[in-house]
Amino acid sequence: MATPTLPHQTNDLFLTDGGTETWLMYKRGFELEEFAAFHLLHNPKAKLALDEYYSTFAELAVRHGASFIFDSLTYRASRDWGRLLGYSDESLAEMNHACFNLYRDAARAAGLANSKTVISGCIGPKGDAYKLNQGLTAEGAEDYHSKQIATFKAGGADIVTALTLNTTAEAVGIARAAQSAGLPCVISFTLEKNRCLRSGESLREAIEAVDAQTGEAPAYYMINCSHPADFGPALTSGAWTRRIRGLRANASTLDHGTLCKLGHLEEGNPDELAGQYSDIRRSFPNMNVFGGCCGTDFVHVDKIAAAVLQVA
Repeated sequence: MATPTLPHQTNDLFLTDGGTETWLMYKRGFELEEFAAFHLLHNPKAKLALDEYYSTFAELAVRHGASFIFDSLTYRASRDWGRLLGYSDESLAEMNHACFNLYRDAARAAGLANSKTVISGCIGPKGDAYKLNQGLTAEGAEDYHSKQIATFKAGGADIVTALTLNTTAEAVGIARAAQSAGLPCVISFTLEKNRCLRSGESLREAIEAVDAQTGEAPAYYMINCSHPADFGPALTSGAWTRRIRGLRANASTLDHGTLCKLGHLEEGNPDELAGQYSDIRRSFPNMNVFGGCCGTDFVHVDKIAAAVLQVA
């Protein structure tokens, strides 16, 4: 099997998926206990929906001539969240591997070449992504996340992607754990309306701090679960922005707290979002990983891919 090229090794286009959880809840009507999408693999109807979800995205990547990063389903498949759902360490490892098997099946169904199929072990925060988990140190984060990362390694993951991080301490711990496991990792921060992490650092401060404390261990950085209207102005020229290679934006400009309480899907304007992505890529051509977060689906990512390819 061909080893896929990873985003930090090339300037080629990589796509990833959209708002998995919001699609499952609002487009397919499934309830997500503890917001854990992986848990739905026990439900035959949900399993079919997930097959559809990832296969459709993989087909989209084939159509655009892009590689595809299979991601997001293991976002809450870590120890604490797993225990809330009744999983032992062993059964949780099995679920992480089941997610990877689903990815590989979807890639085959879509005709996506092995060389363009990237299996990402997705990590979510130890706690709630929209609350400040002040007690978590870098050492504590490394200890906590190392178990899931070891599971990813055993399952044949190509890369580790940590999404929706809001503190540098947790990012440092994850980067160190991935480095110890011998897997490249991606750190994706989420920003608030003030264009800073919930812990108070600017995006530049966060990236520079993680790089300084880990010897630049992350392969690259991303931004997710924020809208270009909010994170766009935080992007300035400099060496630190060249470390950012990917975007997974929310469809809506609403803040995190409001989005969580709406009870319905906010899909925004896909054409406008695609235009915002292309504007950012025009200013930062090193960015080559594009997908979506809350409220986005195939329509958004299809339009985003078309828009950024025009910039290339």
